[in-house]
Formats: sequence, structure tokens, C-alpha cells
Amino acid sequence: MTDVFRIMDRFRIAERGTAFGREPGEICFLFCNHPLYPRRADEDYEEEFQAARKRGYSCALFSYEDLAAGELTLYGEEISGLTIYRGWMMKPAMYRDFYERLEKRGIALINAPEEYEHYHLLPRWYDDFKNETAESVWTAGDRVEDVLLAGRQLTGSWIVKDYVKSRKHEWYEACFIKNIQEESAFRKTAETFIARQGEDLVGGVVLRKYEKLRQIGFHEQSGMPLAEEYRVFVYAGRILMADDYWTDRDDVTFTEEENRWIESIAARVKSNFVTVDLARREDGSLIIMEFGDGQVSGLQQIKAEEFYGAF
Repeated sequence: MTDVFRIMDRFRIAERGTAFGREPGEICFLFCNHPLYPRRADEDYEEEFQAARKRGYSCALFSYEDLAAGELTLYGEEISGLTIYRGWMMKPAMYRDFYERLEKRGIALINAPEEYEHYHLLPRWYDDFKNETAESVWTAGDRVEDVLLAGRQLTGSWIVKDYVKSRKHEWYEACFIKNIQEESAFRKTAETFIARQGEDLVGGVVLRKYEKLRQIGFHEQSGMPLAEEYRVFVYAGRILMADDYWTDRDDVTFTEEENRWIESIAARVKSNFVTVDLARREDGSLIIMEFGDGQVSGLQQIKAEEFYGAF
């Protein structure tokens, strides 16, 4: 049991007083601020910030840019205790620094650094769920020759990405490998991916077996193929919310058997707050596409007011 789970226990059992100065069970939220207007939420998180405040949560802001430069600057309400961060992705080292700086101020992020890293980086969670996700191999760095070596025994179509993200909106140039045995095309795709990721490349390079998914169309800007996909937020081992990934249709439903399967995935998660992205194969079955730390995962089609009303 992690320290954060113990903190959650203290919130549940603190009947006679407060833990870290807050009421039992209360959660705070911490958002990235606007780089030009520090007392405003970043424009990409403004709707969430207002929705959380409307629900009565204590909300604060911080400067992502200052943190990247080695300082923690907070704005807005004074918060303490159990806190959920909502903002941009951080590399694990930056998140650890963030977590430790906040901890010194009595603010406990919901996911400890080890939990953040475990579900932020594919090689960390892969072994726990390899039977429910696409076959994957990876390198420890970004050398193209190592990537080619990792793919030497593979056949068929594959996807190239790093430990966290792909360049799926550059599908045909830097993501999809139609035939991994065609070395020149494989090399070109891998080289393009590595070059375009640049300093943003996290960990090493991952090759993921291409799964035939139920297609729903093509992205109107990038032209990448779109599949039937879902984003599921998991909070304290249970499903918090689930919705369609690409469209805002109202008929998103799972069968009872599928719900039980998703609940079993959620129960195996060893973190307080994560997302699980699912897709439907051509044969109708569901597959795990990605895990992510819930604090840095976008809402996709989920409405902000519904999201903050679900905790």
C-alpha cells in the first residue's frame, strides 16, 4: 500500500478533526496556469478549472514553466492534503520533483512518483497486462540501429512510438509500419519518428503490433484512420467515468460481460488515478491500447462538469 493510499485512509477515518487541514474525504485540484496571466488557468484547462470550482472544490494554480526551471510557484487558493493535478504531461523526474516540492508544503498528490511512472511509461505496465494488449518490444534508447535490431524477428504491420506517445497524427510518415520486414521503409519511419520527437522522446522506442480495429473513419485534419475507442478513468480501483474517445455520440454502451472485464482491469491497477484507453477489434472484442496517469490525461469527449461531479 502506497503512502498516498495511506493518506486516503486517513481522510476516511479522521472523524474528529482534519487531515492536513481539510475535511475528511475532501479533494483539492491543482491546475497549470496561463503562461502570460499567472492567476488564470491555462486556456486548455480553463473549462475544467471553472467546473471544479463550481462543484465547490478548492483549486490552485501553478507555473509549469517555473517548475521546469526548478522552482515551484503557486497561485490562487491555499490548498493542502489530498490533491489531484490536472495539466500537462511531465517526464518522471520532473513529476518526482513536483511531488516532493508540494509534499513539503503539505500537499499530497494523489499518485506517488512510482505510481505516476508505472502507468505513464509503457514498459512499466506492459507485463501486468500483456495478455490484454498488443504485443510490444522496445529499446532502452533512441538509436535507430537498436530499433531495427528489436524488429528483426517481427513480421506484419507495427506501430512505432516512445514510452509515452506516438505521432499518430503523422500516421504514414512517423507512426505506421506496413511491413516491418521491408527494412528501408521500416528504417525511414523509425528515423522520422525519432527526429520529430527530438528532446520530447521519453525513454526509448517502442514497437507495437498493429491490431485490426473496427474503423469509424479518418481524422479530418491528419487523415489517420480512426477506430472505435474509449477512454476509461479509474479512481481508487473503480471505474469513475468512461466515454467514447473520438466522437460525442450518446449510445456508448458495453455489454455486461465487457463491463465485468473492464472492472477486472480497474481492480488490478496499482495506482489511485489512471486512464485506460480501450479499442474494439474487428471481431468485436476489446483490447487495451494504453494506460496513462489520470492527472495528465485529457477528458476527450467527457464533459468537464460531469467529470468533476463524479469524484
